[in-house]
Amino acid sequence: SSGINAEWPLRPGGGGDNLLHVTDVEKGVELSQFKGHTDALHCVTSYRTFLATGSADSTIRLWDRRSNTCVKVLGAAIGTQGAAGVTSITVNNFGNLMCASREDGLCMLYDIDYGSLLQAFTPHSSVTCRSVQFYRNPRYVLSGSDDGTLALTSIEQVLSDPDVTPTEIIGTHRDKVIKAAWHPIKQAFATASADRTVCLWSAKDGVDD
Repeated sequence: SSGINAEWPLRPGGGGDNLLHVTDVEKGVELSQFKGHTDALHCVTSYRTFLATGSADSTIRLWDRRSNTCVKVLGAAIGTQGAAGVTSITVNNFGNLMCASREDGLCMLYDIDYGSLLQAFTPHSSVTCRSVQFYRNPRYVLSGSDDGTLALTSIEQVLSDPDVTPTEIIGTHRDKVIKAAWHPIKQAFATASADRTVCLWSAKDGVDD
């Protein structure tokens, strides 16, 4: 999971039972279960008063934390690309844009308010993209893939020129990247890899505020 407010005492999580579980970590009690996905959950994040979950069933579900109900379903087939499991999701600081990565290497950029797909792009080779996260400004998305590469993609350029993916490979691991995450205030990020390393990287030359 990613993007969970540290001050929120409840923690969402999911797995192979296709359910989203919300637990009060202070009391150690499960408070609710969200049903709707038809395959295992791969990721969960929070924004505003909502939770977003990505699943192997190729969909993203948006849940209202106040009513415990699903308010939108995104994903499934994308044009001629077909459907693929969702591996990671990230929401920008304004809560209006979502980027989701898929098992087929595609990343999708959504307008959350309208529930519409704005653009699909491929920041890595056509292998599973495991991790995506918006930078804080949020004009960039950091991603990590099964090919071991770390990529930085300009969202402004993705939206302005759909025929070009403005991606820069900014680092590599010896094995698949499992997770990549920005530092909350510094121009730096951390990565975890199947090569059994956790690395800290400077992004000063790649991004600006």
